[in-house]
Amino acid sequence: MELSRDELNAALEKVSVMFPSAAAPEDQIGSMDSQFRKNAPKSGRARVDSAARPPEFARNIRAPASRSPVNYHEFSVHGVHEPVLRARLESKAIDVATLNRVQIEFQTHDKLTQQELSQLSVLAEQAHQLHKDHDIAGAEKLYEQILESDPVDFDCLNNLGKLLYAKGQTDRARDLFDRALVVRPEREKTMYHLARVLYDLKSYERSKLLFEQVVQGYKGEIIGDKCDQHTYHNTIAMLGLIQQQVYKDYSKAESLYAVVLSAEPDHVLALDHRSALLARRGQGKEAAALHRRVCALDAHHTKKPCPYLDSLFPSDSDALHPVRPMQRRIEEWSPRFAEGAAPKHWSNHPLRRSALAKRWSNHPLR
Repeated sequence: MELSRDELNAALEKVSVMFPSAAAPEDQIGSMDSQFRKNAPKSGRARVDSAARPPEFARNIRAPASRSPVNYHEFSVHGVHEPVLRARLESKAIDVATLNRVQIEFQTHDKLTQQELSQLSVLAEQAHQLHKDHDIAGAEKLYEQILESDPVDFDCLNNLGKLLYAKGQTDRARDLFDRALVVRPEREKTMYHLARVLYDLKSYERSKLLFEQVVQGYKGEIIGDKCDQHTYHNTIAMLGLIQQQVYKDYSKAESLYAVVLSAEPDHVLALDHRSALLARRGQGKEAAALHRRVCALDAHHTKKPCPYLDSLFPSDSDALHPVRPMQRRIEEWSPRFAEGAAPKHWSNHPLRRSALAKRWSNHPLR
C-alpha cells in the first residue's frame, strides 16, 4: 500500500512527537546560564554553566603549588654548614622530611638554658665513657635521656645510631643517622654509616648514592669533611658488593676490590666480598681459602653477616624452603601431629600406653 505525500508528512510528524531530537535547535544553544533554557525541549539536553556545578565535579587545572623554599639561614645560625647542606639536599642524600623535622627540633634546642646545656654536656661525657667501656645498656640509656632534652646533639645522634646498628635495630639507627647528617652534613663518615644501614634495609639506590658521595669527598671532588683512608676503602668495598649482589656486574665489582687490595692487601671487608664473588663464579676452592684467610684476620668475623656464606645458599637454591610460622603450626595442631606419623590403632592409643606404663612400673620382675 503506497502512501501519498500528505499522509507521509503526517506520519513523520507523529514520529517526531513520539521520539523528539536529543539535541536542542541551534538557535537555542547560545549563551547558557545555570538553568535549562525555557525554550529548549524538556526531553532534550541543555548545557549547565560551570559555576553552577557542585564543587566535587570541579577540576583543578591549575599547576600544583610550588614547595616553599628551605630557609637555610635558620640552619646556618645553628652552625650547620650551609653550602654542604644545599649540595646534599640537591643530590637527594638528605630528604626534605628529615630536614623539616630537624628544623623543628632546633626550636627545642633553643629553649635550653646555658645551665641545662652544661648539664647535658656532662651527661654526654659520661655516656661516651660508658660506650668506650662497653657498657652498652648504660650508654644507650644516657644517650636517649640527652636526646629527649636536646634532639639535635650530633655526637649523641651519631653514637647512639652506631650502638643500635650493632644491636641490629636498623630502623632506629637509620632515623638517627638521617638526623645527624642534617645537623652535620659535612661529616662523610656519618654518611658512610647511614649508607651501611640503608644497604641492610635493601634501599640500594640511596645507599649507592651516599657511598659514591663519600668517595667523591675523599678525592676532593665535592665539599665535605674528608673521611679516613680505612673508611674510604670500606666504602669502595661496599660499592663492589652492590655491583656484585644487586646489579650482577661481577667485572666491575672485581675492579673495585682490586683498588682496595692493591693499597691494603689485608682489608677484611674487600677480601670477604671477593670470596663471595669467587663462590658465585663457581671457584669454590679459591673462595673457601680466601674466606679462611678472612677468619684468621678477624677473630669475630663468624659473628657478623657474611656475603660468602650467603653466596653458598642463594635465595633460589633448592636447599632452602619456606619456613612455616610457629603461630600457624600451632593453629593447625592436631592429635596426630602430636603423636607422630604412626597410624591410629588400639595398640598405640594414649590411654592404653599410660595403662601399660603403670602396670610395668608395678611388675615384680621390674
